[in-house]
Amino acid sequence: MNELHDDQGSGDLVEPRHVEAVVRLLGSHEPSLDAVVAGRDRLLAEAAATTTVEAPVRTRKRRRGRLVGAALGLAVAATVAVVAPAMLSDSTVSVVPRPGTSSPAAVPTARQILLAAAVAVEKARASGDYWRTATLTQWMLTDPTRSYVLESERSGEQWLAKRSDLQSWRIRQDLGVKPATPQDEAAWRAAGAPTSWRYPKNMKTENLFAVPFKPLEAAAGERTAERLHGKGKGTAGDLVGEWMTWEEVRAIPGEPDKLRSYLEERIGRLELAGSGMDVEEARAYILLRECVGIISGLPASPEVRASAYRILASLPGIRAEGEMTDPLGRRGQALSYQEEIEPGLFTQVRLVVDPGTGLLLAEVRTNTTRLANGREAELRVSTSYRAIGWTDERPQLPTHQD
Repeated sequence: MNELHDDQGSGDLVEPRHVEAVVRLLGSHEPSLDAVVAGRDRLLAEAAATTTVEAPVRTRKRRRGRLVGAALGLAVAATVAVVAPAMLSDSTVSVVPRPGTSSPAAVPTARQILLAAAVAVEKARASGDYWRTATLTQWMLTDPTRSYVLESERSGEQWLAKRSDLQSWRIRQDLGVKPATPQDEAAWRAAGAPTSWRYPKNMKTENLFAVPFKPLEAAAGERTAERLHGKGKGTAGDLVGEWMTWEEVRAIPGEPDKLRSYLEERIGRLELAGSGMDVEEARAYILLRECVGIISGLPASPEVRASAYRILASLPGIRAEGEMTDPLGRRGQALSYQEEIEPGLFTQVRLVVDPGTGLLLAEVRTNTTRLANGREAELRVSTSYRAIGWTDERPQLPTHQD
């Protein structure tokens, strides 16, 4: 995975299972709305007829073990970033809602969507002073008594300085916690309408994505900024669990077959034997996740990000679900696959992609759990990508700085 984190990390959640809130997205010049609307269906049509040189599709065995990112040491805590609307300028992409243009009678396939996105992202801006990401993460979990479901939000910005004379920053803000649905709100009021929740250290997860070890607060927190230091300072992120310098990221091969060989060689270094997972399945899963990681945030070249899309287009198990509205109300094409987080326990993963710009709009994980009263409740963890890319601007820092 290639989310950048500093030595301290966010440290908010204990992750017994795979939960990734990725602070990554594709850099690109801001396209005009007319160009996007006019080009979307054309790109889909071109992709359907495109002959692309790709690595062979790997036949994957039936899952037999846990395909859990945390078990591989590659999952990351829910550390996210979002930028204020006034800051969405320069050439950083600001994703705005657009009316759907696809016809129900001609729903594109997953391959068509991914290849169209590859064509679009090849036109992205390739350099700048900062690689800036902006995301909003929302995650659901039960209260400590498992009586109702809560929804928490966090926003922030991450600024990765390419120049050695510039400082890299992470800016974030907890936006508060509230009952997830009207039904949950009724149960919350019946429990006395608490405004903070403290979780026991030995609380059983029972299908929860994660359990906090710090109290959750209903009120929003202060916007804060921290300097990235230690290994985090000067890095361009990480790939397959290893820190990457800017020079190493620039050296990643851009052709699809060479990129796949490059990723598989790095994946092959991981010690997966004895992990309780089928090694071939684990490697195939990590390849998929690393391609998503490149697409959603590693500041690699546009050619590398386009090739990551083309590798995904060659992989089995990814399905098109048609047009979908993401958690921020934006419309895109939904792609889904399943993760087996425990033997027999699956999480549904949806990627919402705008094939006209090559942007990953959101990644949504869905699981279910049973509350104390027997009610089955849906839990979601989503990362919505609001703005990303190269910029020559400087961060607007809050007063509180670490």
